[in-house]
Amino acid sequence: MFVGRTVELQQLNEKYNTNKSELVVIYGRRRIGKSSLVEKFAEDKEFFFKFEGIEGENSKEQIASFVKMMGKYIPDPFLKKIDFDSWHTVFDYLTQNLATGTDRKQKLVLFLDEVQWMAVRRDKLIGVIKYFWDNYWKQMNVMLILCGSIASFMVKRIIHSKALYGRITMEILLKGLPPNEAAKIFENKRSKEEILNYLLVLGGVPRYLEEINLNRSFNQNINTLCFSKNGLMVDEIDKIFYSQFKEAETYLKIVSVLKGKLLTFKEIAEKTGKPSGGTLKLALELLINAELVDFYISMEKGWNSKFKKYRVGDEFLVFYFKYIEPHIRLIKAGEQTRLFEKISTDSLDVWLGFAFERFCLKNAGYLAGIMGFKDEMLLASPYFKQGDPGFQVDLVYKRADKVIVVCEIKYCREMISTKIIPVMEKKCRIIEIPRGYTLERALIGLHGPDEALRDSGYFNYHVTVEDIIPGY
Repeated sequence: MFVGRTVELQQLNEKYNTNKSELVVIYGRRRIGKSSLVEKFAEDKEFFFKFEGIEGENSKEQIASFVKMMGKYIPDPFLKKIDFDSWHTVFDYLTQNLATGTDRKQKLVLFLDEVQWMAVRRDKLIGVIKYFWDNYWKQMNVMLILCGSIASFMVKRIIHSKALYGRITMEILLKGLPPNEAAKIFENKRSKEEILNYLLVLGGVPRYLEEINLNRSFNQNINTLCFSKNGLMVDEIDKIFYSQFKEAETYLKIVSVLKGKLLTFKEIAEKTGKPSGGTLKLALELLINAELVDFYISMEKGWNSKFKKYRVGDEFLVFYFKYIEPHIRLIKAGEQTRLFEKISTDSLDVWLGFAFERFCLKNAGYLAGIMGFKDEMLLASPYFKQGDPGFQVDLVYKRADKVIVVCEIKYCREMISTKIIPVMEKKCRIIEIPRGYTLERALIGLHGPDEALRDSGYFNYHVTVEDIIPGY
């Protein structure tokens, strides 16, 4: 099932419809839907050649697999008899059979998927691609798409490589589905509150959400996916790191020290024992690109500030560290039923409350759109000061029209009463409002204000689960 990705599909089609060849790079964490995006884009394209790297194979096996795939697109009875001993000979043959491209009215889409495996994580293949792009494909009405999920390879060896410098015409860092697109997967078969709970646990990762059985409850699905011996998510943490990062232990160590914490760059360096230099900085950048780690700058500092705080950003990892990791032996023993309910009864509502706060901060732009000021948004961030162990206010917007919006985020199954007003007033007094700015207040919760609070007119905006999860 394919849903959403409206913006990315539009971007790809714009490049496809130009009158020149295009070199596109798509990267992002595993399970995020990169291949599905390209295949959806290419559904109505007459000329589409897809080749996929094979994880763990050497160059000889990668070439053999590529040649086998060429047979699907090139009806040459002698193809099996040709000895391809290098990528250069493979691409030379492929180029000869793309020669008709000069006469084509439509582009030929050449899709190299999981290119890091194809290259066996080395630079040599990228150099060959550069040669054929410069000397042939650029003149042949080709849209070359390089796609992969090894963050370090895609960033260092392709996007920042000398070989492809100045040649890439578009790059897409694919991230999780926004709530309105993720909601389509549920086909209106589950309540909006239940859908939100799934997003708080699994995030907007399409592959995770596709595993949900729409005929079963939230607890039933979470037990099946996360707390049964053969559940898809039980060993997912290893797959996330060992399939995505070359030095997986380094990245796991960074994420482990961030469990349940907000840390500065200096604190991460101290706790991991890694020098606070370029290597750690790049590792954090790649973790952020993969949406595994988030960083925050307090509202009054601005984006250029070096004072940042980092924490685990992936919804499932936060859930994993809280509920799965401490019980992993029990889960793998497979002797318990309804284990999720047994271990979470006393803590789940509190955990969901904190998860909802993270969700709102991560989706601040989406929420600004609901409230009607996304175009004016300059900055969306928490409010905290140096030395603070946490956030004093979880979400504050700074707008171009000189308005500061302070948000109160409440995961509450009841409507919210006027008792929230003194709590909100205390938060508003903490924040230093710049001169000339107007202060506005927003309430973001499951079910919004009760009649008395609404009639009071205290909040300028009310956002509920009905707004966050649209119906279809």
